[in-house]
Amino acid sequence: MSSSSLSPGGGGGRLSGSDGDSAGGTFTAGDNRREKRRLSNRESARRSRLRKQQHLDELVQEVARLKAENARVLGRANDIAGQYVRVDQENTVLRARAAELGDRLRSVNQVLRVVEEFSGVAMDIQEECPPDDPLLRPWQIPYPATAMPIAATATHMLQY
Repeated sequence: MSSSSLSPGGGGGRLSGSDGDSAGGTFTAGDNRREKRRLSNRESARRSRLRKQQHLDELVQEVARLKAENARVLGRANDIAGQYVRVDQENTVLRARAAELGDRLRSVNQVLRVVEEFSGVAMDIQEECPPDDPLLRPWQIPYPATAMPIAATATHMLQY
């Protein structure tokens, strides 16, 4: 390899500002090392810029993916909030209906007591529903937890 192939212009001349004699037109051993180092640094900088650009492209793709996922999660959260509002409204209606039915039961029981008192016939008057009625407490399992295994995946839990 000739020294002229290492120079940027290919002319084989000395680079300005290099040490050595100023009259010569050839590269010295120190100049060759500097030129190789300069080329190596240039190539390293090019690779570094490529890596940086690739990393930036990956980050831009991740931002787009995360924005789409955030939009999907927000939509799902809004759906669940809407379901909550509907269920809460339904619970309010059911509580009012239960209170109304309780009042009617008390009225009927009062009438039955009057009838029982005047007729002398014993009536089976049930004041309230029995406290152990599991239909009144659906959130409390009437059986030990080991007797009723519950198997569900997250996919099943999120479907409606």
